[in-house]
Amino acid sequence: MSNLTSLFDIRRGWPNGCALSWDFPQKAGVTPAIIEGTVVAVEDDGAGNAVVDRHTSALLVGNNADHPWLVVQGTDQYDGEFTGRLTCVKLRTGLVFQVVTALTPAISDLLWADANGVFTTTDPGGGEYPVGKVLEYNATDGYMVVES
Repeated sequence: MSNLTSLFDIRRGWPNGCALSWDFPQKAGVTPAIIEGTVVAVEDDGAGNAVVDRHTSALLVGNNADHPWLVVQGTDQYDGEFTGRLTCVKLRTGLVFQVVTALTPAISDLLWADANGVFTTTDPGGGEYPVGKVLEYNATDGYMVVES
């Protein structure tokens, strides 16, 4: 069952738009369950299978740019519980979405992901690319609209 009180929403790019989507299992041992609106990264589980874990923009390996994904359906929702997979969309593909935030961002602020896969306006330094830009901020309901 979906979270009916959720403010998370995709405004452009999924399911019938331009964003690439895929279902991944959550990496073994990752707790708590990864929920919608979390930034994740695809990893190898050591057996050649793709799994996801929370992503942080500060974590770059070698000279490879990071490739973050956004969870649109977590394992805390019915389909995720049933399949054991998270539905994710690729960030930086023209996606526009609404996500709950504790930030008070300004319009056009750039966003990165912190160690918990949560959006932050804090640039981790080191030349990491932002994962999105704030298009709108609603202080009353506590969400922001992001383009990525």
